[in-house]
Amino acid sequence: MSVFSAISRKKIKNYGYIFIAIASSLLFFYPLILSNKTFFFRDIHRWFYPMKYFLASSLKAGSIPFWCPNYFCGSPFMSDLQSGVFYPISLVFVLFPFSWSFNIYIILHFFLGFCFFYHFIKGIGLSKGSALITSISYCYGGYAIASVSTLNNLSTMIWLPAILWSFQKAATKGHKSGYFFTVLFLCMSILGGEPQLFILTAGLVFFYGLTSVADETHGISSRIKNTAIILIVITSSVLLTMVQLGPAYMDYQLSARLGGIAYEEATEFSLNLQMLKHLVLPLHFSLTFTTDPAALNNFFPGKGQMPWLLTIYPGFMIVPMAIFGLFFGFSKRILFWLVTFFITLALALGHNTPAYYIFFKIFPFFRFPEKFMFLAGFSLLVMAAYGFDRIFCLFRQKSVRPGLLLFFMALTVFADLYVTHKNLNPLCESAFLKSYHPGLQPVLDDPEPFRIYVDNERTSPDFYQNTIFNHHITWQKLLMPNLGILHNLNHVGGTSGLELRYQYLITEMLLKPWPEKVRFLRLANVKYIISLKPLDKNPDLKGQIEKINAIVYKIRGYLPRAWIVGQLHPIRKGTMDELIDGSFNPEYSAIAKGKIADRYNKPFFKKIDDIRYENDGRINIELNADEPGVLVISESSYPGWQVFVDRQKKECLWLNLLFQGVEIEKGKHEICFLYRPRHFNLFLSISLISSVLFSFIWLFCLSFGKNRH
Repeated sequence: MSVFSAISRKKIKNYGYIFIAIASSLLFFYPLILSNKTFFFRDIHRWFYPMKYFLASSLKAGSIPFWCPNYFCGSPFMSDLQSGVFYPISLVFVLFPFSWSFNIYIILHFFLGFCFFYHFIKGIGLSKGSALITSISYCYGGYAIASVSTLNNLSTMIWLPAILWSFQKAATKGHKSGYFFTVLFLCMSILGGEPQLFILTAGLVFFYGLTSVADETHGISSRIKNTAIILIVITSSVLLTMVQLGPAYMDYQLSARLGGIAYEEATEFSLNLQMLKHLVLPLHFSLTFTTDPAALNNFFPGKGQMPWLLTIYPGFMIVPMAIFGLFFGFSKRILFWLVTFFITLALALGHNTPAYYIFFKIFPFFRFPEKFMFLAGFSLLVMAAYGFDRIFCLFRQKSVRPGLLLFFMALTVFADLYVTHKNLNPLCESAFLKSYHPGLQPVLDDPEPFRIYVDNERTSPDFYQNTIFNHHITWQKLLMPNLGILHNLNHVGGTSGLELRYQYLITEMLLKPWPEKVRFLRLANVKYIISLKPLDKNPDLKGQIEKINAIVYKIRGYLPRAWIVGQLHPIRKGTMDELIDGSFNPEYSAIAKGKIADRYNKPFFKKIDDIRYENDGRINIELNADEPGVLVISESSYPGWQVFVDRQKKECLWLNLLFQGVEIEKGKHEICFLYRPRHFNLFLSISLISSVLFSFIWLFCLSFGKNRH
């Protein structure tokens, strides 16, 4: 019995952190587990929740969602890094009902983050106690807990301690398999979906390998070796994830942000100087945080506007312990984290310091300086771990077992962060995210393929109070983009992670005055306008719309999703104004590029009813053409679309500046529009070949190591 007891105690001692990681996750997020609640705050509501819902539906259907038809008249989906299509943890959406799997997806990242940070702190030679306390802060203080509403940030940042842990283990202890795990963890960080945080992660790993790790292995030769290894490791992770990075890069080439953005836009969310005091003092989020009008005006220090990063508070013990570690345990390794802290903090301040201007000149594509608080907060926690470790060492030197102190400190840090941040990410009933205004029922009951346009919420009547929660209520009740995904509604506009040029043009069209905008809405298959304003009283819309009820208006003369025309006009100006200047009748004709316009001069119109969307980026159409013509489909034209007529590949036409179509002959035809990202097969091949080589080299190294022993 004594032997088994000793083994049990050893297991508890070695793996007790897993129990604490699970317990802390359950305690912090217990309302998600014991009720039908879920997260809804900020970007989760209008972007991540609908996006993950679409992903889950596609994965359960056994399809890769290359294209999503529900926003911006159709949009690339898989190639958007934030979608997480190839992120392995996304498989959780296949295993459970979506409302459960969405919560599990988030909670699982906090569990993993706790375990990874614990192992990293242990891996640099510090005590289990210091690892436990700082792991609590890493998960429930500062950047991680503030990233729940931006899931791509959470699913990228959580892998940094795992990357550093595995690299440290390989570089300093000779565990060569650690390099392979470093590659895998870097891949997870890439597939998590936040490229800017991955760049910061890769940069930190690079400099960490050249300084702290190289310092332990001694000499210039070790620095050269580590430099080569780090470059190989990062390059390997990029090659393995080319199936995701390649299409994302092709999208970026067609982004409105290509070539950089204005300095004012890049520094829009700069850390306010007055927020710095909250590295020590909590910014308490009460139950009324989202329902108090003052929260939008004067809750946050500084300009009185809501920052992108809602909290930087790591717990009141963290900064004092970091200072204690600096003064009573200073070393070159602590110096690395101190320098990292001050550099990244200065960059996080954005336009409040000249440091970011210099950075912006080198990297003009980087947005939101507050993201640098990820590394600043991480560095602060590592320094605090040294401080906690020094405290425990002093107790052991006095022959006092620090177990009680550890328990008290860990409990205090968790309680402090729980009280401060438990309302930071407010919850709602899962059913709320599928609710809608009763007036929308006729729209939801309509079986036709059509799109909707929701009038901008900023023009809503004053009876909606200016509170955070009531903004969300407005979004939900009107099914703002992209909330229609949850009801398979298609929006003419939308929200996306990367603003593509055609999406920018659609957004600009939707800002036009009503007479011009309605012409575009007709062309884009918009059947209904949703608005809280009495649009039937608007003189610009007289005769253009039909009132269905208090919030729903039907556009008269809207065009179907697909139709046949017999006349083409050549593109004249090539600008969006050409769609709304009345120079062509979109019912009977279309504008096209090239000499094809000369071949179609007989205006006619034929509506197509049989159109079916598949989860894998296919649009199937069956039609019977009375005479030769051009099929027009109001699905956004984008590089990667192909079209097959009776299984024969045809030229996919660029029509009406935004949409697409194909020439058809007289008679019955089966037409398939197929979307695949450009060069997808090439990128997939690179990933597959890299995976085979990676696995072979790993197995060879493992067997070679065994043979040597």
